[in-house]
Amino acid sequence: MDNMQLYVAQAVATCFDNDNDAFIPELWAEAGLAILEENMVAASMVHRDFQNRISNFGDIVNTRRPGEFKINRKTDSDTLTQQDAVATNVQVPLDQWFYTSFTIKDGEASYSFQDLVSQYLLPGMQSIARGIDRAVVGRMGHAFLTNKVGKLEGLTAATSHDDVLDARETLNINKAYPNNRNLILHPRAETSLLKNEMFIKADERGDGGEALENARLGRILGFDTFMGQNTPGLNLNLDTVAGTVTNAAAAGTTGSQTVSISGHEVVAGEYCVVEGDHQPTYATASTASTNTTAVTLSDALKYATEAGAVITVYTACAVDGGYAAGYSKAITLDGYTTGKAPQVGQLISFNTGASRRTYTVIEATDSGSSCTVVLDRPLEVALSNDDAAFPGPAGSLNPAFHRDSFALVTRPLALPNERMGAMSAVAAYNDVAMRVTMQYSINAGGTIVNLDILGGTAVLDTNLG
Repeated sequence: MDNMQLYVAQAVATCFDNDNDAFIPELWAEAGLAILEENMVAASMVHRDFQNRISNFGDIVNTRRPGEFKINRKTDSDTLTQQDAVATNVQVPLDQWFYTSFTIKDGEASYSFQDLVSQYLLPGMQSIARGIDRAVVGRMGHAFLTNKVGKLEGLTAATSHDDVLDARETLNINKAYPNNRNLILHPRAETSLLKNEMFIKADERGDGGEALENARLGRILGFDTFMGQNTPGLNLNLDTVAGTVTNAAAAGTTGSQTVSISGHEVVAGEYCVVEGDHQPTYATASTASTNTTAVTLSDALKYATEAGAVITVYTACAVDGGYAAGYSKAITLDGYTTGKAPQVGQLISFNTGASRRTYTVIEATDSGSSCTVVLDRPLEVALSNDDAAFPGPAGSLNPAFHRDSFALVTRPLALPNERMGAMSAVAAYNDVAMRVTMQYSINAGGTIVNLDILGGTAVLDTNLG
């Protein structure tokens, strides 16, 4: 890779792909960053902020959101009025520490560097890339919901052209710059666009058939378009109950709606999606006693709904244990229907009112009666035992955004004391820094390798996504 920068290291050696002496952290750091760059989708499309300044977990760094100049006019007799180039400071906590750690056993120590890359470094860096990408695209998925277009589970071949145009119109109205616009599609959403001949016919695209041959959408309607396997979205094994809305309602309707939901008391905070509207709304109030007879939704209806329309309620589960604000590791949940635990790619919200916060699940492990979830960012508000957790609705959230709407900030980590027997190096490429640390373990019977990246994410401008 060109312009790879090795910032700090403790050992210098020459090594070739087929050498047996392959435990050189500088090589692992450089090769790891190359793999990382190849496997990140969303994280490669946002603003990146990097400085060669050693930082620690929890440090606050500052990035900038560019401002705008005002329009002025003058005549021959006027004196020019100077404007300051103002940029808004945005504080970003370095609260995302992604790592992978593994042991290369003594019997594998004779492998060449290239073999070790394939067996260990490649899957290790892919897991870090997956974590970073999910954190970025997961946060974007809910950060820009105020500008949402289309319907959940409603993106089809027939609607895809209009949906992309609506996203374009929204960004145009919000004065997003026409260049550096991206669209990241969930695999099902990409399939819907590929089924629309308007996006793949060579005579309409003028690309010589490349879109059809490679199933690659490329640039469409002003967006550089990519399929992202980590884009939030799911539609199977969700914990739901269904009922009906009694009366038809026009677009823009607010307030309480009469419903019939048997055997479930809707609680404030639960996601409720009405057929025909298909927006990620949630209940702010309800009338319920065993059955639910009325629900008030968080947003006005975006589209008209019919009498008897199905309303799907995504039932709440519960937090198991207490977690402080800033907690960044796995959170345990229980109280859901067996086999229907919150999943990777699903929205999940906690609390109600002003303290409500929404996240995307980026990793999940279901053990039957309980599960653990890792969120797209650390908790912003503390959670107590048995607090309600509100899993989000089915459907995919496909971010359409300008590069300056979102930031990924990384900083290099400090090297450990070499007198403790650890070999370590930090390398940086394309505004991302990674540390590799190696140390032999007698107990493990091999060399422990740790790969880690310290960073943080921030929404810079909600008008640009």
